[in-house]
Amino acid sequence: MPEERMTPYQQLYSLRENPFPSLALFTLSVDDPRRNGTIYDTSFRQSEERRFFDLFVQPPTGDKRLELGFIRVDPQAGGRGNGKSAFLHHVMRRINSQEWGDWPSPAGDPDLVSLAVHILPEPRRQKKFWQFICLIFETLANKQVCQDITVQIKSAILLSLLTEDQISALVKLPADEFRESLLSFEKFLQLLKDQGVTYEAFKEELGRQIRSISPARVDGDFLELFTTAGGDLESLWMEIKDYSDYRWRNDGIGWFLNGLIPMLIVAGYKHIFVLLDEFEKIYIYQNNRERDEFLDALRQYFYERPSVAVDRQYISTVLTVHPSIDRFLAINWQRVGLDYLAPLKPGQIELRSVTLGASTLDHLTRLLVTYLDYFRIKDEHKGTTYPFEPDALEPALNAARLYPRGALWYAHVIIQKAAGENINPLISRKFVEDFVKTGQKPPVEEEDAVFELPSSATDLQASST
Repeated sequence: MPEERMTPYQQLYSLRENPFPSLALFTLSVDDPRRNGTIYDTSFRQSEERRFFDLFVQPPTGDKRLELGFIRVDPQAGGRGNGKSAFLHHVMRRINSQEWGDWPSPAGDPDLVSLAVHILPEPRRQKKFWQFICLIFETLANKQVCQDITVQIKSAILLSLLTEDQISALVKLPADEFRESLLSFEKFLQLLKDQGVTYEAFKEELGRQIRSISPARVDGDFLELFTTAGGDLESLWMEIKDYSDYRWRNDGIGWFLNGLIPMLIVAGYKHIFVLLDEFEKIYIYQNNRERDEFLDALRQYFYERPSVAVDRQYISTVLTVHPSIDRFLAINWQRVGLDYLAPLKPGQIELRSVTLGASTLDHLTRLLVTYLDYFRIKDEHKGTTYPFEPDALEPALNAARLYPRGALWYAHVIIQKAAGENINPLISRKFVEDFVKTGQKPPVEEEDAVFELPSSATDLQASST
C-alpha cells in the first residue's frame, strides 16, 4: 500500500491543512468547521454575550426580558465581516445546550430552559411573513434541533404515563440508547409496549396536556399532523415542507403560534428566541407595501393578536440591523407601530441592542490562534501564533482594517503562499509585510455590492405599485 503523501502544512507546520477559510462567510450547511460556526473564539465577544444575557435571557434587575431587540455593529467596526452571524450562532448553541458558563445563572435553573433558532433568510425568498414562518420550521429541521425537541416532548409525556419504577428503569438505560428509542418510531412503539402503554394512550395524554395549556387556542390540525408523523418533528417537517403556498399562507402561522409552541411548553421550554440574522436580506427586496405587511404581521402575530405564544409572552425576536439600513427601516417601523415596542431613535435603540464593538489586534490574534489550534497535529504550540513569528501577522490585520473576515482571508493566503514556497517556520513579519505590499485584498462579495446600490435601485424608499 503506497505511503500517503504529506502536505506542506503537515510537513512544515504540523497542521492538518490550511487552518483559515479562503472566504470567511458563515454557512451552516457546509461541513467545513472554518465556516459553519464549529470554530469559535469564546473570548472574542464575551462582553457582548453578557449584554445579550442581561437584555434577553435574565435581566439582573429582575425586570422582564426584552421581547424585541437588535444586534448592531459599532459604526467604527464597519459593516459586514465582523462576525454577526458567528456570534448569533454561538449564542444559539449556548441557549440550546444550557452552556451558561460565565453567565450569572444557577446550573439547572428550569426557568432558563429555552430554545433558540438562528434564522438566515435568503434574498427574495422571504418577502411574506408566512414565508418567514416556514423558514423557522425549515431551520429547526435542518439544524436537527427538532430531534432534541422530539426527545423532550416524548420524555415529558412518558413521565405522566409511567410509574416511578418504570421511569427509574428507563433512566438507567444508556443515554444514546434511550434517545434512539424515542427518535425511531418502531423502537418507540416497542418501548411503549414494553411498559404496557399503547400509542393511542400516548396521543391522548399529549393532547390532554397541550389542550390544558390553552383549550381555546391550540391548533388541533398541527397536533394531528404531529401524532400521525409518529410524534416526530423531523418526520412532520418532511410531510409539511412540500405543502402548497396556499396551505402555508393559511395555516403556517397558526402551526407555529398555537401548534409548535404549545408542544415546546409541554416539553419544558420556557421561551423561544428567534434570532433573525441579516434582516436586510428580507427588507431590501420588498417594496413599501410588502415591508409594511411584513412588519405589521411581526407586531401582531408575535406580540398582540391572541395566541398561545402571545398569551405567554413566549417569543423574543432579535434582529441584526446593518448600520446602513437604520434610516430606511425607521419609516415603515414607525408606520406599523413597532416603534412603540422597540424604538429605533438614536438614544433609545441602544437601550435594547447588543452592539458588536470594533475588533482589536489582540482580539484578532486570539481568533487566529483559535483556528490554528483546531488544526494542530501536536499540542506543543497550542495557544501561540506558531508557525508565525509572534507579531508577524500584525501588518495583515491592519491591512484588513481589523475586520475578522478580512483578517482570516489574509491569514489563509499568506500561509498558503508560505507553504507553497516551502518557508520553514517561523514565518516572518517581513514575509507578511511583503505580501501586504502586493496590494492583494479580500474579494468583494456580491451581497455587499447589492446592499450598497443606490436606494432607487433597491427600492428602499420606492412607493408600492
